[in-house]
Amino acid sequence: MMKRLSFVFAAALVGSLPASALDCGEPPMAQPPVPDGSRADADDIRTARDAVLTYSKKVDEYLSCMDQRAPTILPYLTKEQKLRWDEDLTGLHNHRRDLQVKLNEAIRSYRRQDS
Repeated sequence: MMKRLSFVFAAALVGSLPASALDCGEPPMAQPPVPDGSRADADDIRTARDAVLTYSKKVDEYLSCMDQRAPTILPYLTKEQKLRWDEDLTGLHNHRRDLQVKLNEAIRSYRRQDS
């Protein structure tokens, strides 16, 4: 009886949460292209910068959502699942950082050709 009552309470709690609290969606994996700075013009660099900023914002929103979900989900995950959770989020952050570094290198290369 107590197990059923606990299950009903948990189902009611989950049902009462807004949908956005339950699902953060898919991680933003489609990174925007970054042009070769030595061949790019100002518009190419500006467009790439705007696209990287937009992508970075999506990654921030996703990571923030996952951080908010963590206290609800992590207690029920196995050690391997927790490790995968951390690896996936760290990987997403690292891919974003690598993209930002690539953009900065393109900007530096563009500025060298411009001077």
